Amino acid sequence: MTKSKWLSLAAMLLAMSMLAAACGGDGEGEGDGDATGGDCQWTLGTMGALTGDAATVGGPILKGVEYGVKTVNESGDIPCELVIDKQDSQGDPSQAPPLAQTLAQTEDLVAVVGPYFSGETDAVGDTFEEAGIPFFTPSATNPDLSGNGWTGFFRLVGTDAQQGEEAARYLTEVGGFQSVAVVHDNSEYGKPLADAVTAGLGDAAVANIALNPEETDHSAVISKASQANPDAVFFGGYQPEFSELIKQGVDAGLTVVYASGDGSKAPELAGDASAAGAIVFCPCDDPSVSKNPDANAFAEEFEADQGESAGTYAVEAYDGVHMVAHAIQELGFDGDTDVQEIREGISNYFHENPYEGLSKNFEFDDTGEVGTVSIFAYQVEGDGFAQLGLVSEL
Repeated sequence: MTKSKWLSLAAMLLAMSMLAAACGGDGEGEGDGDATGGDCQWTLGTMGALTGDAATVGGPILKGVEYGVKTVNESGDIPCELVIDKQDSQGDPSQAPPLAQTLAQTEDLVAVVGPYFSGETDAVGDTFEEAGIPFFTPSATNPDLSGNGWTGFFRLVGTDAQQGEEAARYLTEVGGFQSVAVVHDNSEYGKPLADAVTAGLGDAAVANIALNPEETDHSAVISKASQANPDAVFFGGYQPEFSELIKQGVDAGLTVVYASGDGSKAPELAGDASAAGAIVFCPCDDPSVSKNPDANAFAEEFEADQGESAGTYAVEAYDGVHMVAHAIQELGFDGDTDVQEIREGISNYFHENPYEGLSKNFEFDDTGEVGTVSIFAYQVEGDGFAQLGLVSEL
């Protein structure tokens, strides 16, 4: 055979071997990287206050997402690896829209666990809805969010209306307070919560005062509250301002019981000596101090893995990740499934099926609201929080 014929034969054999490899073989790791059992990945988005003052709330939620993704990947329950796309809005609704666009344009994005805050959720919900992306918020509590008609929206906690009603009942019936000054930060979260508390207090609400979170001197607010002669102050807003309000109020002689909602349940509050005895309400069962043994076990595993305690809404974020993985597994999706089919499948699945999570049993209505809602009361003790219990049982 001539040299040219040898070269032709070699070229033909090489082409045949390349074709065979492309068509797949019997060995492990062969075949299309997107096929079931192959080397494929899906992106899970998350968005919230990862830096800035509001990171006292956002940080623990991100940790819950990260731990959820790690445990899903280690379980091997779904055929593709989950990777996280983190978008830092700093909790600011004005920063959120371009971040949501970035997530929406991510081709392998299957779902979002977030946003974390109500204002940013309201600002980006339409973007996610138009892209067909299901989004599971572990912490946005403004009750109006579920009225937007978003089919991919799922709220994993109770609303400000539910929290406010229970907080008001606790303050009047359990705490026995007859006059409560209500203060709020005028935010998408703080004002609706304060309004719900005010409505629940009825005649016991002796003031409703707006605080400017951009300011650090709250003496004018404290003066107005003091004039109402309250025996308690409720604040609708976030931990940094609540801590300032307590410290400045105590320094000014307004030595009453201070209370707030879930936005103030952060380690930084408990680390302030002036906040001792303060009460916070939350539609969350803090696993570190829960009376649920399963939650306690999660807290121990989380701390051993993450090197810190599971903070507020970390469990709900963890549940959100595992819900996405559960739907993918139940629906039999793999690396060959079109991402739009996966997104639509996840949304439809949770409109039709319940899910037994760690934080609660989830069963959503048509608007994405969860049926099971439990509001817990906590009190600052030492450098942490003691769980007083379910408000409905106190």
